[in-house]
Parts: sequence; C-alpha cells; structure tokens
Amino acid sequence: MIKTDDENLILATSTESVDDLNAQFYGRFPYPWRPLKLDRLSDPDFETIMLNQDLGNWQHNTLPKQPKIWVAGCGTNQAVFTALKFPNATVLGSDLSAQSLEITSQTAEELGISNLQLKQESLNQITYKEQFDYIICTGVIHHNAYPQETLAKLVTALKPQGIMELMVYNRFHRIITSSFQKAVRIFSKSTDSLGDFESELALALKLVNGGFSTKSLMTSFLNEYRDGSESKLADTLIQPVEHSYTVESLSELTNECGLELVSPRINIFDMANDTFSWNTEFSEPDLQERYDSLPDLSRWQLSNLLQLERSPMLWFYVQRKDCDRPIKSEQQICEEFLDTKFEKNSTTQQSYLMGSNGQYKLSPNSHFPKSSLDTAVKNFLASFDSEVSMRINFQQQGIKTEFQKVNKLRLKLTTSAFPYLKAIHAV
Repeated sequence: MIKTDDENLILATSTESVDDLNAQFYGRFPYPWRPLKLDRLSDPDFETIMLNQDLGNWQHNTLPKQPKIWVAGCGTNQAVFTALKFPNATVLGSDLSAQSLEITSQTAEELGISNLQLKQESLNQITYKEQFDYIICTGVIHHNAYPQETLAKLVTALKPQGIMELMVYNRFHRIITSSFQKAVRIFSKSTDSLGDFESELALALKLVNGGFSTKSLMTSFLNEYRDGSESKLADTLIQPVEHSYTVESLSELTNECGLELVSPRINIFDMANDTFSWNTEFSEPDLQERYDSLPDLSRWQLSNLLQLERSPMLWFYVQRKDCDRPIKSEQQICEEFLDTKFEKNSTTQQSYLMGSNGQYKLSPNSHFPKSSLDTAVKNFLASFDSEVSMRINFQQQGIKTEFQKVNKLRLKLTTSAFPYLKAIHAV
C-alpha cells in the first residue's frame, strides 16, 4: 500500500518507541497548564444527570449515580476536573508522564479531593477488563503509533453497558499543524536531531518568529504562537506523532474496535467558537428536507465535509456494539424531548481560583447555572412552564416543532454544556 501524505507519522515506528517518546515529550512539556479556575457543584448528582441527558436518556439511568470512571491519558488536570464533577464516583487517572501526574496529585491534594487515584501506565499495556462504567479518553489515542490497537484496549476495559467519551483530531482542523510538524522533522533529519525535542523547539521558535517570508495560511497561524506558553507551542507544533480523522474514518475506526457512535459531545472549545452543532442549515428547503431525512452518521459526515474547518471537533460518546441498549437517533431523542416535562435546574457552585502565588482559594457560593447569554434561550426560559410537556411549551411560544429548531433548543437547554433544564416526567 502506498503511504498517504496526511499525517505526522515519521516517528511512529512502534508502539513501544512512541510510548517512550510521549513520556519524554510530556515530561518536558506537561500539558495543559494548571487551570486558573476549578468548579465544584453542591449537588453531587448534577453532572451525572446531565450526562445522561446528553445521551437522550431522560430517565437518567445510563450512567449510574456512583460510577467507576477512568480518565485514560489524563494529562495535568482532566482527572481533577472529573473527580470534582462526579464526587460520588471512583475516578482513576492514568498517564505516561510522571511529571503530569505529579502536577495532578499536587492539585488534588490542595483541593482535598479524595475520590481520585492516579497511576503511571501506558494505555497500550493495560490489562483492565470490563471494569469501568465511563471512560474518558480525549486527545490521546491519535498520539499513539497504532490508534486502533490503543482503542481496542480501552474497549476491553469498558463494561458492556458502559459509555466512553472519545475525542480524536478532526482532519480538517489539523492540516496546518500536521504540515508544520512534518516540516520540523525534515529539518531535524538534516542535522541528525530527529526526535530531539529541545532542538525541534528551538527550530519551531525560529519559524514562528518570522523564520520565512512567504505569506500564507501557515504564517498567519504561526502568529498566534509568538507569545504563547512553551507547552502550548510544543503540543501543537512539535507533537511527536499525530493522526487525524474525518467522521467517516472515525466511524470505521470505532466499528473495527467493536464500538458505535452514540451522540456528539459538546465541548468548551467548540462552544467558545460557536461551532458545536453537527446539524447544517441550508437556505434551500429541498436540501434541508433531504439532509434532515438522512441517518445521523450521514448528516454528520456531510457537515464535516461541507463545514470543513468550521465543523465541530470529533468528540463523541460511544458504546460497545454488544451493549443491549439501543442507540437513539437525534430525531428520536427530539421526539422524546418534546414529550417530556422538565424543570429548571438550580444548584450552587464554588470555585477554586488560583492566586498570584499559584495557590487556590475557594470562592463564596454562587448560583448555577448562570443565566444564558443566548437571546432565544433567555426568552424561552422566561416563558417556560414546567407543568406541561416541552411540545406544549413550543406551541405556547409559537415555535415550530421542526427537527432543526427542536434539536437546537434541546442542545441549548438540556445538555451538560447548557444545563438549564432537567427531565422530570416523560409524558
């Protein structure tokens, strides 16, 4: 087979060698940095309920109230975020980098987190079998030599009825970064410094700071890194190994590993860029009708291809193919949403805010969730009636129950990203 020219795979010679490279890389450049703010909600079940609603589970029973969670490739802070979000869970955070785990441990100790265990290990060498209700693996398997083999290990660790949160790079987001990484490797070959991260960092900095004069998408992109942190620059520009995917190739990957895509997971990065919706809106009614009639996977593929760099990150919930829980289509989830009664969510939040001395200080309680900045959502909530179904709420507010309108409001009202409403009764 002729090698494709899509990705940064020059250093991907074996599973073990890439594990060693990643351990060295993240030991030198721990990523991400310690967050300036960490939140804890007073309602210990809040995030579990909202995750279930992400899946279209209005009875809130897909993820149990006391789940066993594995953050596979936790970096410096994801395990801490997870332990805070799910205080009734038992959380395991694994990573190759001892330095990343040390930072995580320090943060957890400072915040008094007691439901988190940390372990230095390779995802390619683990032996867990059907142990976890919920596995979080975001931004990890695409940095391995053979992502399919790594993902297969995770599948074995997931309980048959479990849920996995998986993110891999969107191919249309990584064209520039993969190109730059490969250019660095070619330069490195010429000076026998291939895989020498200090030399590659110095080279990357020269290129970022005006090392070539041609004006292009690349030079515009590099301008963003002139004043960035060293770890952020390294993670983006000299990553040892990087695979990337489209919706189609991700679906093939998960299918080969015995998994199925369940639903998209809205994330903070797409929220910030307002690119979180996998549903494309067309000005031509005929195109919209044809698009809306397609199965979810086909619609997501079309959105990936037509929106390119503005398509969302490939961040999905997945489950094992041998799970006996049927996967609901977005159309089905929307119909159930319309026939369900909801109430407004309300709890309190405390935040750990990092001070100038690098230590966290606990803030006073504040109401959560905070008011939406979206005018349509604010107007809807202002007239919302918890005594009737969502369908009647739509009718009372003069909103058509077309798929696109319903799905947009469902996402902006009842998901963990926009947790304003909680299901209380399916009509």
